[in-house]
Amino acid sequence: MEKSLNCPNCFSQVTDDLGFCPNCKAEFYNCSKCNSIVLETDTICKNCNSNLNEKPVDKPDLAGFGTAPRYEYKSLEFLTNLLLILLSAEMLFSLIIIYADANDVSFLRANINSGGVLYNDELNFNNVFVSLSRLLSVLIFFTSAILYFVWVRRSYRNLSTLQSKPTEYSSAWVIGSYFVPILNLFRPYTIMKEIWFGSQPEFSLEDESDYELYQRRSSTTFLNIWWAVFLINGAANNISFRLSLKVDTAQKLLTGYWVEIIAMTTGIFVSLILIYLVWSVKNWQLEKIKIKPTRYCDHCGNKVDFDALLCNHCGKQLRYN
Repeated sequence: MEKSLNCPNCFSQVTDDLGFCPNCKAEFYNCSKCNSIVLETDTICKNCNSNLNEKPVDKPDLAGFGTAPRYEYKSLEFLTNLLLILLSAEMLFSLIIIYADANDVSFLRANINSGGVLYNDELNFNNVFVSLSRLLSVLIFFTSAILYFVWVRRSYRNLSTLQSKPTEYSSAWVIGSYFVPILNLFRPYTIMKEIWFGSQPEFSLEDESDYELYQRRSSTTFLNIWWAVFLINGAANNISFRLSLKVDTAQKLLTGYWVEIIAMTTGIFVSLILIYLVWSVKNWQLEKIKIKPTRYCDHCGNKVDFDALLCNHCGKQLRYN
């Protein structure tokens, strides 16, 4: 229903939906404070005495936008370098253990008696150096595992700043997926696949055709090898640990050594693959964040995603020039 008001210029009857007076042709608008009509040339509202030249500030809808800023890109440089050192140390101690196990296997095969009696005092696994190597290997393994979880979580969260589409899973699942039975057989692979392809910059290598670019951007061969070796290594470590709890004959000890050699060997391959994987992802994300255009909200001045429609800080609609 149209509301009848008086023109502030000639005081004739007007309706506030026209925006001008039909009698004197003066243009007017509604005061943002009291909603009374004022002339376009007025600087002070005659009804509430508010300053009409003051730009109104709209408060954001806090139901849809939090006051905390969105996650911003964090470099993987330090985590990657530290992880590479630990993985290299882990491979070194694995080689020492493999060498010691090979000597023990050779001794057992040459001296095992007909009754299968175990001679603890004649085997190399009692050697102080080898025992220390095993202890350090375990400590480095758990330290590198913790660091790997920190690395993979940060690299996954970085995807939210490197691509327009949201990540498929929450950052909590990045680590939790490794500890949930059945789910840990495929979910970590899916998350790593998202990191691998989401981190790659949107450009082709020099002299690379469109088909070669497509092949490189869609090939999962490397990830399939990584995950297959990772699962084999996990199974071998589990079997090796179970066998070590019930060794009472030389034959069982011999079997345990072979399984441990397999576990250590596959562990070396896992470390080598991880070194290439974390180094590649780190370089890709660094390159991608450098070539990504920087954009700021024209309302509050905070940094926003280049293709965002709304500012995640103040909630206002962004304008594209």
